Amino acid sequence: MDIHDNLGEYADPKLYDAENNDFEPDGPFILSLAKQLGGAVLELGCGTGRMTIPLAENGVEIVGLDVVPGMVDLAKQKAGGLPIEWIVADVRTFQLGRKFRLIFESGSVFHHMLTRQDQEAYLARVREHLEDDGRLVLSLFFPKPRNLMSTDEVEEWFTAEHPDGYEIKVSGIDKYDAFRQIKTETAYRRWTDGSGKEILQVAPLSLRYVFPQEMEALLHYNGFEIIEQYGDFDRSPVTEENSLITLVCRKQ
Repeated sequence: MDIHDNLGEYADPKLYDAENNDFEPDGPFILSLAKQLGGAVLELGCGTGRMTIPLAENGVEIVGLDVVPGMVDLAKQKAGGLPIEWIVADVRTFQLGRKFRLIFESGSVFHHMLTRQDQEAYLARVREHLEDDGRLVLSLFFPKPRNLMSTDEVEEWFTAEHPDGYEIKVSGIDKYDAFRQIKTETAYRRWTDGSGKEILQVAPLSLRYVFPQEMEALLHYNGFEIIEQYGDFDRSPVTEENSLITLVCRKQ
């Protein structure tokens, strides 16, 4: 599966924005690091600007990059006159002709890299665009056994509010391919529009899980080293209870 065939979850930018609009918990962590490092920041997978816009509002010089044009268009609308550079590009192939003090991702972008070739292309682009004393921040799902399971039936996930005011009920089913380490989450969104019509949107999303020691080796052999590792954005240590592992990396 090519990455461009795995973007159904992002086909409706306004709906995505309604479900993903909180700056916390990762925003303050990135803001603090950006202020500490100084200089320009690149966000990979900026989406509709959940992180990009508040960072710019706090004085960070930032470029937001995403592969989905509709997401970037909505981000531009929301940003108004903020001095943000928006780029539509693939994280595996982008060429910006400049370097950054901090490069980070906020939308599980690395998990969208479904093959080793994709992962290494991503890291090569980052390495080329990162200053020698800059930092790369990755937040990865902690691949605990209970998270790497298939579900037999559709389960209720959460409810959200549609931009037009309708209540959306989101349910889904998970299928995990243990050999490829790929989990496909199929989301079902249901709501009734203003005319009384029932709407159903189905969006499968495949994400590759990466184990901690595998990630350390992958970074090492692609020119990075991990200098900080946290179990949460409050900089707490990694434990088996964490759902994320946040890595702060630099060039070797």
